[in-house]
Amino acid sequence: MTTQSEITNSPIPPERLAEAGVWVARLHSGEPDKAATAGVKQWMSAHPMNKRALELCTDMWEESDNLRRIIPFTTHVPAGRRQYRGLLIAAGALALIMGIALWIVLRADVATEVGEQRLVTLKDGTRVFLNTATRVAMNYDASRRLVELKAGEALFEVAKRPNWPFIVKAGDYDIRALGTSFVVRRDAIQTAVTLVEGTVTVTSERSASRTQSADPGVGDHGSAQSFTLTPGQRLTFLAGNARLETASLDKATAWRRNQIVLDDTPLAAAVSEMNRYSKVKLVVESPEAKSILVNGLFQTGDSLSLANAVARTYGLTVEERKDEIVLSGAPTPPPLPSR
Repeated sequence: MTTQSEITNSPIPPERLAEAGVWVARLHSGEPDKAATAGVKQWMSAHPMNKRALELCTDMWEESDNLRRIIPFTTHVPAGRRQYRGLLIAAGALALIMGIALWIVLRADVATEVGEQRLVTLKDGTRVFLNTATRVAMNYDASRRLVELKAGEALFEVAKRPNWPFIVKAGDYDIRALGTSFVVRRDAIQTAVTLVEGTVTVTSERSASRTQSADPGVGDHGSAQSFTLTPGQRLTFLAGNARLETASLDKATAWRRNQIVLDDTPLAAAVSEMNRYSKVKLVVESPEAKSILVNGLFQTGDSLSLANAVARTYGLTVEERKDEIVLSGAPTPPPLPSR
């Protein structure tokens, strides 16, 4: 038995959308048609999902000005030319169905595997660079361009469409932008937004319990829910706290060059970052070694180079196993530079 929840949340089958398109085109193809009105009521009562299909097609008919330009047709049928009514209904239905097909295309999921990066150019010209292990869902309609970042990291270069807002949704946070470049990263414990150029507004569905700032002159926002960033700022949400700080754009976008920049980064954090890009995981066995500060420029996916560099500097041992690179041993202080 189909429940109301399943009817509401399940995708509408294409055949129902096609049928709805024909009914909408018929209802809008000329003078009021009592037979069509009675027919559509009977069709809607045949299955609960038919009503959703008709509502969607009606919304598209009314809201999309471009839909009628796909296949031009006249909605007024002069007297004496009723024989063309069927052709006009077919043309209207075809235009609506083509619009539905475009709507479906703009509601797609795109994903990358571990270590993979990908560039996606959307229909409006917006470019989305997906980093490793990233999944996004596009959902464009007449009122807004919505992209949901479900996991991972992406750089957005937004095409300017002032009357068509662009929104990235990452969990509880909405990032709204027009003609802007920014990076959004979402993982299991935090969400971060780094603005490269332009302006974005970040809105939280829940109040931040505390806002910290590393920028001079930026005060505590308390329970503020909306933040406007300027280029070079990063906003991070972690455990209900929001932190606004100045970011290194070179470091934040280094992955676009297949690089990872480590600047006094604890080894544990460096290992976590490197492991994002490889199925062969880097493991640090010694607890005291995890706090070692690491500096340098490394290639994404090249965990062995990082392991060897740290081992040489701190006297650790590197062992390559089937799916792991293991750093073991107690760290020793690096030698002092010779004078």
